[in-house]
Amino acid sequence: MGWRTVFISNPSQLSCWHSRLLIRQGHEKTDIPLEDIEVLVVETRQATLTSHLLSELSCRGIALIFCDEKCLPCGVSLSFNQHHRCFKVLKTQIGLSAPFRKNCWRLVVIQKLLNQAVCLDLLNLPGGGELRSLAKQVRSGDSDNRESVGARRYFTSLMPHSTRESETPLNAFLDYGYSILRGCIARALAAYGLQPSLGIHHKNELNAFNLADDLLEPFRPLVDLWVVTNAWGEPFLTPRHKHGLVGLLSSLIEIKGEKETVLRAMEITAYSFAAACGSKDLSQIALPSLLPLSVKARE
Repeated sequence: MGWRTVFISNPSQLSCWHSRLLIRQGHEKTDIPLEDIEVLVVETRQATLTSHLLSELSCRGIALIFCDEKCLPCGVSLSFNQHHRCFKVLKTQIGLSAPFRKNCWRLVVIQKLLNQAVCLDLLNLPGGGELRSLAKQVRSGDSDNRESVGARRYFTSLMPHSTRESETPLNAFLDYGYSILRGCIARALAAYGLQPSLGIHHKNELNAFNLADDLLEPFRPLVDLWVVTNAWGEPFLTPRHKHGLVGLLSSLIEIKGEKETVLRAMEITAYSFAAACGSKDLSQIALPSLLPLSVKARE
């Protein structure tokens, strides 16, 4: 597994040469071993990529994230052909019963509320106890909408002078971080043969990432924790902030009783969801638990 995040911010020509990423920028030329790369973020709209490079990135499972004219993540490449029984998994996904989907969503909401509580605790903000209490009240399908109640309580404590609907620098930081995680969890789902558009709760016909949005929920507080810790009061989203937010993929989070990188935890969650769907056993689903911000040292 790679360990480097590569940003392409200037006009570039990207290609593959002897299992290395070759970057040409004017008269300058740089190359990086593909085996070292975990994520490639293309921010500029003046970059060209060869089909050979795209194929290598896909085969190696390297996340390739594209950005729009505002340098905000807008797309990710998905490696659909890495799973050997995609159609079998797709049929299983389509055939999931309503009670199974609702109970999956119940588990997701509970873990999201618990992670939000930990986030507030780590930031020495009030509300953690109330969120833990709400987590105990979540029913199948979250029929009482405890997630929404928790979100209001959580963001009131997290950002008391703003809301998630406001056009503020703080929300720009959050949206950037969420977009990065969303693209990477969609990539993990596709790697295990899952169709990211078939959600367990989100059902928007215009959304290609419904399932990714479902399983992203417990990961969101990690972005919240980083933004409040590292970017509170900052007026603009800078390259330093972007590097930090993408770097969250290498941050540690707990899953199945072990500390794993966020990228690895997403793979575990995707695999566990696919296994749970196949066996109709909800106990197989593994969701992350928030930890204090830290990054795994390179071995």
